[in-house]
Amino acid sequence: MRPGFFILEGPEAAGKTTQLRLIVDALNAIGHDVLASREPGGTAIGERIRAVLLDPGNEGIIQPLTSMLLFNASRRQWMHEVVEPALAAGKTVIGDRSFLSTMVYQAYVEGLDPAFTREVCMKAMGGRMPDRIFLLDIPPEEIRRRLTKDAMDKTSRYDVMGDAFHAKVREGYLAQRDLFPGLIEPIDGEALPEEIARIIVGRMTDIMK
Repeated sequence: MRPGFFILEGPEAAGKTTQLRLIVDALNAIGHDVLASREPGGTAIGERIRAVLLDPGNEGIIQPLTSMLLFNASRRQWMHEVVEPALAAGKTVIGDRSFLSTMVYQAYVEGLDPAFTREVCMKAMGGRMPDRIFLLDIPPEEIRRRLTKDAMDKTSRYDVMGDAFHAKVREGYLAQRDLFPGLIEPIDGEALPEEIARIIVGRMTDIMK
């Protein structure tokens, strides 16, 4: 099987971190050499940018354009330092978030020009797109329930937003399917974690054949 490049996407509390762990374990068990990473972050520079972007104290201060440019600065460094070398070495890369988050949060929700946002995102990706983006889809009421349940672990400026924000984010994710046909595969994020992982691993292995 060839190596693959996959992304897990979705709103806050969709279960991306849990799925990343389950999927990596499952792929390793069947002989894949897997590298898991996150975005923004994944590099020393990216982690410093992440701290600024997600700091709740910056809500209402940091501008959408500033956010978009910082996300893509971290993204370019991540692609250069992590993704491109790993794929060249024959590893399968799985990322937690991607340019799709920027298209949703900064363009669809915060109102930046979608064409301009997409152009910057594609520059940051360096011309390399993932094989598939798996979108963990959950409704706003489930987001609220999970964020309330796990409040001590939720500290980013996006976690503390209200239901209207999270509803707009979900709407934005689903809208991206028309802009990136064939790339985004929605997955029921309310299913049991083990069942979600089974479905995604099955799709990944099919794609990498």
